Amino acid sequence: MLPPTARDLPQGGRLAALLLVVLAWVPGGAPACPALCTCYVSPPTVSCQANNFSSVPAGLPPSARRLFLQNNVIRALRAGTFGPSTVTLWLYSNNISSIQPGTFRHLPALEELDLGDNPHLRVLAPDTFHGLRRLQALHLYRCQLASLPSGIFRGLHSLQYLYLQENGLLYLQDDLFADLANLSHLFLHGNRVRALSEGVFRGLPSLDRLLLHANRLAAVHRRAFRGLSRLTILYLFNNSLAALPGDPLAALPALQFLRLNANPWACDCRARPLWAWFRRTRVSSSPVPCASPPQRRGTDLRHLRPQDFDGCPEEDEDEEEEEEEEEKDEGGGGGGGGAVAVVGTPGRALGRPGTLPAAPPSAFYRDGLPPHDLRGSQPRPPPPSRDSRGPPEDDVPLAAAPRLAPALLPLLALLLPTL
Repeated sequence: MLPPTARDLPQGGRLAALLLVVLAWVPGGAPACPALCTCYVSPPTVSCQANNFSSVPAGLPPSARRLFLQNNVIRALRAGTFGPSTVTLWLYSNNISSIQPGTFRHLPALEELDLGDNPHLRVLAPDTFHGLRRLQALHLYRCQLASLPSGIFRGLHSLQYLYLQENGLLYLQDDLFADLANLSHLFLHGNRVRALSEGVFRGLPSLDRLLLHANRLAAVHRRAFRGLSRLTILYLFNNSLAALPGDPLAALPALQFLRLNANPWACDCRARPLWAWFRRTRVSSSPVPCASPPQRRGTDLRHLRPQDFDGCPEEDEDEEEEEEEEEKDEGGGGGGGGAVAVVGTPGRALGRPGTLPAAPPSAFYRDGLPPHDLRGSQPRPPPPSRDSRGPPEDDVPLAAAPRLAPALLPLLALLLPTL
């Protein structure tokens, strides 16, 4: 008995057979890739950048660990869009103006979130980033943010890199960063901040780099930098500082690099605390040119002489003693005050005693550093090198149109003419 041909099958049977062929065509277990995107197998990656998408494309594989959606025109982000396996999410250089509550709430694996260069993103809800306990890098540069709500960084204990430069920030409230015990890099340059209050940097015992240049700073509280015992780099250039009252830099024992140029420094009695600090501290510093009085204009503040301060009132000894007592109290000299040990460094987190955990090991970060450049100020649109950076060379792409298995070709040739 001869085997049945395709024409011997009923119409429904022929369709079913064709469906089996198509299903056999798709690589086993491979998730579908959204149209106009490129997908990679290892690690699971979806790359949809620079495709003029006005919304996040539908059908993102829930198993994807890296989502590259930069350089589109996406306007809004909605809850439920991204899968729980997402580790890296790039959304920079879009037109995002709104983020629905809960958009990032169920992303327990997320380590890097880049929302930078979204000039229509002017407001963030206080709970926008709540629940991102593994987040290590958060990019919010060039988003036209005039303010940040209290508690917006609450619970981000793993965060190490925070990019807030080139926004329109007018002020920074006390305890804004108080939960960021593992933060090492804080970029705040290119904003419009006018003053630093006493508690603005409270809770940052691991901070290594603080960039505050190109703001409008005219006042720095004498205890603004207290607790930053690991800070090695501080940029305060290109501001409106005439003096640093009360010797705030004395709270920075690890400081190595300091930039204070491009400020209207007053080299009169107000300069003595800063001058005295330079005399007893070894630090690599920019020039500190005097702007006043006229006879000292252009002179480097660091090169003033002791006699230049003749007739100036003596330092307030009572104030110095008060600060020493406060330092002893904060050092855990007794009682239940309790400093918080964070990665081996004493500090505080919202004033609560105890021990905060170190940041968990990262899936893609090596030695605590991002695998790519630390993204600072960049032109808009970003240069092609960023767009082409995407997945590493060793990623294995999923073919956009997988080849049909040769063994199935004869069966397909029989089926198609009969439909």
